[in-house]
Amino acid sequence: MGKKSKTRNEYNELRQLFKDMKKRKKKYDDSEDRFEDDPRAAKEIEYGRVTRQPTYVHKDSIYD
Repeated sequence: MGKKSKTRNEYNELRQLFKDMKKRKKKYDDSEDRFEDDPRAAKEIEYGRVTRQPTYVHKDSIYD
């Protein structure tokens, strides 16, 4: 077997695998639709909009 035929064979196997996966019926799970907040988040106090400011590092040297 040459290098090209080996690569082509691997590609065809992968392609067939994906085709088989598409044909399978998907099981629907209700738990994926639900999101439960962390109980600690309910106790948090929200203070409004948060603004981010870049960190400024003061340097004494003119070369830095």
